[in-house]
Amino acid sequence: MGIRQTLASQASDPHGPLGWIAAWIMPLQSDAHCGDLAGLLALRPEDEVLDVACGAGVFLQKRASHVRHAAGIDHSEIQIRMARKRNRDGIVAGTVEIVWGDSAALPWKDDRFSAVACNCLSCLSQPQPSLREMHRVLRPGGRVALSFDDHRDVATARREEQKWGLPAWTEPEFRTMLEEAGFSVVSMSRAGKLAFAKAVKQ
Repeated sequence: MGIRQTLASQASDPHGPLGWIAAWIMPLQSDAHCGDLAGLLALRPEDEVLDVACGAGVFLQKRASHVRHAAGIDHSEIQIRMARKRNRDGIVAGTVEIVWGDSAALPWKDDRFSAVACNCLSCLSQPQPSLREMHRVLRPGGRVALSFDDHRDVATARREEQKWGLPAWTEPEFRTMLEEAGFSVVSMSRAGKLAFAKAVKQ
C-alpha cells in the first residue's frame, strides 16, 4: 500500500497509533463542512437525526445538540470512543446514542429518523448499500444531506479512485446513486472542492 492509500485508509477507518493522530486532526478540518450539512438539513427541535460515519462526533455535538434525539454510527472504534467522550452529556441525558457498526446494515428500524447526515460518503466501504439503508431508516418526507469530493468529469474521478483507493464521483454519478437508492434530489451545491447534496424520501 502506497503513502496515499495509507493516508486514505486512516481517513476512512482510523486504526492503530496513526489512527489516533488522524482521528484528532480530522475534526479540525470537518467542522465547517458539518455546518454546511446542518444548514441543508435546517434541523429543528423536534427532529431525530442520524449521523452516518459520525467520526469524532463533531456534528452531533455542535450542530445537533438541540434536536429531540441524535444518533451516530461509525466503523472505527477509535472514532466511536472519541465521539462518546465528546457527547458524554447527551448520552447521559438519553438524547444521544453513538454505536459502532456497519453503515450498510444500520441497526435501527424502518422510518426511525427525520433527518440523516453523512459528511464522508467516500469513507464508507459500501456507499450504495449504505445509501439504501439511509433511505430505509428515514421517515417519508425525511431529508438527507451528504458531502462528497467534486470531480468535474468521469476520467478525473476514476484517476482519483486509483490514486487514493477510495470511491469518487461526478455530480451526475452521485445524483444517479441517490435516485437508485430511492431518494428525490432537491439540490446540489459546491463549496471549494466539495459538493453537497440534499435529497428527500418521498
